[in-house]
Amino acid sequence: MQNTPSTQKQFYFLTFTHTVLDSYATLLSHLLPLLLTKLVTTAARNSFAGTLVSLYSVFSSLGQILFGWLSDRVRTVHFLTFGVFFTAVCLSLLGLAPSKLIVYLLLAVGGLGVAAFHPQATTYAGALAAEGRGLGTSIFLTGGNVGRALGPLALMAIPYRFGLESLAWGMILGVIVALFVPKVFRDASHFNVSVDDDDREVGAPLPPLRKHILLPLTVLFIIAAFRTVTAVGLESFLSIYLDNQDYPDQTRSFIIALFIFAGSVGIMGGGWLSNRVNTYVLLLFSLLGAPPLLYASLHTDGALFLIFLFLGNVILASSITINIVLAQMLLRGRENIASSLMMGAAWGVGGLLNKLVGVLGDRFGLPIVLDGLVMLPLLMAPLLIMLRDEPDLSKPPK
Repeated sequence: MQNTPSTQKQFYFLTFTHTVLDSYATLLSHLLPLLLTKLVTTAARNSFAGTLVSLYSVFSSLGQILFGWLSDRVRTVHFLTFGVFFTAVCLSLLGLAPSKLIVYLLLAVGGLGVAAFHPQATTYAGALAAEGRGLGTSIFLTGGNVGRALGPLALMAIPYRFGLESLAWGMILGVIVALFVPKVFRDASHFNVSVDDDDREVGAPLPPLRKHILLPLTVLFIIAAFRTVTAVGLESFLSIYLDNQDYPDQTRSFIIALFIFAGSVGIMGGGWLSNRVNTYVLLLFSLLGAPPLLYASLHTDGALFLIFLFLGNVILASSITINIVLAQMLLRGRENIASSLMMGAAWGVGGLLNKLVGVLGDRFGLPIVLDGLVMLPLLMAPLLIMLRDEPDLSKPPK
């Protein structure tokens, strides 16, 4: 019988797997200008882009609610296995899609792969992390964001040089990693995933959902959703915005990668600070500090454009870990559902609202719409007053 890898090795492999999966999951933003040129007229570019972003979000993000619910009841590592496999295969095949219908189908199935992976993987990361749940979750999320930033640069080098159809070869790494997942996590059914370190057995009744947590949970969800409208909107439409300004493909992909990498820096920094700085000071700083910087980036050129864009997303993303951990604490016994709400449902709603961004972009012009988009987090700041009685992650539990 083969030895099971150590907990530390499992954690780092899980983080690496997240990096690989999110390398594929973010390909759509880089592919949008190429797909739009292939499939639609110039007049409908932004609207169709919004449709693709929204459709993908429904399956990749809102689908996490279903898989979060399932993974709280069925402990199987194959949520991770099939998640990596279908994401890698379907997103890599987008370059071969001959019609809108096939693009829709590939985005739907690939999105379900993303949805299957994230709730369970995020909870496993917290259970496996020796550094503590908050920092461990940040390391895991940072691994995904590094993949989101750098992975597409490597994958898109194939179609930029050999043509859009050649992207299909990019699926190979994802398929290989998927084959290793069940070998590395043979003992996953024994993981203790509760934030209370209780040993609740699989299938045991869940504790009742307390009514007084609904308001703070709703506030956390709204903040996460509208922060995502800004983040996903910039990530997706910045690609088209730069393409409209005749940026070369490689330069455009580099700027998107820089924006996403800034998010990984923000997530990691926010997780580290969450144990040291008052939780609600960090949330307020994130919501108030990011919009001016992102707005400034849209109205500057050269190095200043890149600096403001980078710093703006660092600050915007710094509250992501806090949202997730606070939700897990509110939903003790339902940690996978908490993860799926803050990551899946919030990102799904945020993605769906970007359909409106596309429609408005065709009507009023993308620059004007992006100016309004980056200001949305400011509207969320007053909601923090409703979280004043919730735990401060920087203070040890009593």
